Amino acid sequence: MLKDFAEKNGMFRYEYYVDDGYTGRNFNRPAFQRMIADIEAGKIDCVITKDLSRLGRNYIEAGSYIEIFFPKHHIRYIAITDGVDSLTRQEMDITPFKNILNDMYSRDISKKVLAGIMTRSRQGKFCGGTPPYGLMRDPKDKGHLIIDPDAAPVIRKIYDYALDGMGNMRIAKKLLEEKIPITRVKANTALDANYYTWGTARIGHILRNPFYKGAHLVCRTHQTGIRSGSFKFIPREDWEVIENCHEAIVSPEEWAKVQELIDRRPTIMTGNDCPYYNIFHGIIYCATCGKSMQARYEKVGRKDIDRTTKKKREPIDKAFFTCQTYNRIGCKVCSSHKIEARDLHELVLNDIQELAAQAMKDSDAFYQRLSRRMENQYRTDTSEVRAEIRRLEERNQEIDDVFLNLYTDKSKGIISEQRFLKLTDAMEQEQNSNKTRLSELNLLLHQSDEQESDVHAFIEEIRKYAAIKELDEVVLNRLIKKIMIGEVQKVDGQKIQEVKIIYNFVGEISA
Repeated sequence: MLKDFAEKNGMFRYEYYVDDGYTGRNFNRPAFQRMIADIEAGKIDCVITKDLSRLGRNYIEAGSYIEIFFPKHHIRYIAITDGVDSLTRQEMDITPFKNILNDMYSRDISKKVLAGIMTRSRQGKFCGGTPPYGLMRDPKDKGHLIIDPDAAPVIRKIYDYALDGMGNMRIAKKLLEEKIPITRVKANTALDANYYTWGTARIGHILRNPFYKGAHLVCRTHQTGIRSGSFKFIPREDWEVIENCHEAIVSPEEWAKVQELIDRRPTIMTGNDCPYYNIFHGIIYCATCGKSMQARYEKVGRKDIDRTTKKKREPIDKAFFTCQTYNRIGCKVCSSHKIEARDLHELVLNDIQELAAQAMKDSDAFYQRLSRRMENQYRTDTSEVRAEIRRLEERNQEIDDVFLNLYTDKSKGIISEQRFLKLTDAMEQEQNSNKTRLSELNLLLHQSDEQESDVHAFIEEIRKYAAIKELDEVVLNRLIKKIMIGEVQKVDGQKIQEVKIIYNFVGEISA
């Protein structure tokens, strides 16, 4: 239909954009987005669909394209069976109402599909994607779950440990020690520590999951808005659970006992409160595993007087940072990477003071140093780049003028359609090549300008802190992106620890 309509109306150069299997409510369809990109690139001047619903069934976005996007890009839009033509304004006044009806039809279908899924789920049928770990789909009935003989013993073991009074962290450590793999996590090698690392959140999810007692959970989330694409978790007390739907891995009594033990467990640790205010929160990370470093405080009972200086120790003198992975899982996954809060504070303060002094003493020399250090960024002769950009843009304009003249000759019958296509093919290839080169040159120009701007911005910022005597959150967040704490190593009998400070705008500044 589209082909016949186009050719009858003198449109012989066309391309199909097909999104088979995608809902019309989704405007991020691959072919649709490719068409939008071609429109923005100036390759299209007319869009034809069978009817309005083929463009989309979301009346807000469909109206936005028809009323705003297409006119802005000088696109003629035609919906054949609905009689819509933006060139003649035919049926355009009633178009919004037709889009609303298409949207309502899509909503009605969605409600019917959802109602069908909910009905099956309330019958105890599994309608989700991947079954919970330890269970698998019955080959004879896809809506029925059966026990996975390989994974179910792991679930049984987790519940046994929980019944013994172990917390989530201790259970995770036990599974790590016993080299029990997370079989649904892909790993390059079974020797990878993460292949055996069970997180506490994962253990908690397993212990709260009613599927393991043979019950079925109707749904865990609900959609917050039909167009938002976002979901909200249903509180556990509001879960709709259907009992005795499949074979259980643990008995309902054991499952209930585990819930009671979890509910009794304290959620907040007391007796070791940390009076040190952590100004490095959110910017300090372990250089080995990438997890954030946690602030810890000395145990109650340590003396408040420094044995060397005989001075009273401040809260910062009693605080230190350790790797979160080490704290949660243990030394088999990552080391502590321990660093004293006072040492880190002094190190970062001294580095900022040193850089600020260099920026104040010789700003030009400091700028040259930073420019050389910035990885994958370099200064460019912008005058040559701009000249080439102007030349390519002028050439593309010449090609457009030639295209227009040839099209006029074809319309008057001076040259044939076949001759027109042959003459314009080479010029179109040249123009596409020029556009590609223009994109590369503009990116190069942008990178050069951006580097210069970033370096100057950092210098201007660091100069403000030439007289700084103390760190605070404002200084850290304005200057530093993150701090990477390396592992403590012994070199020639001395403990060495590498600390990398990644600054905003310019990254790491080596000594």
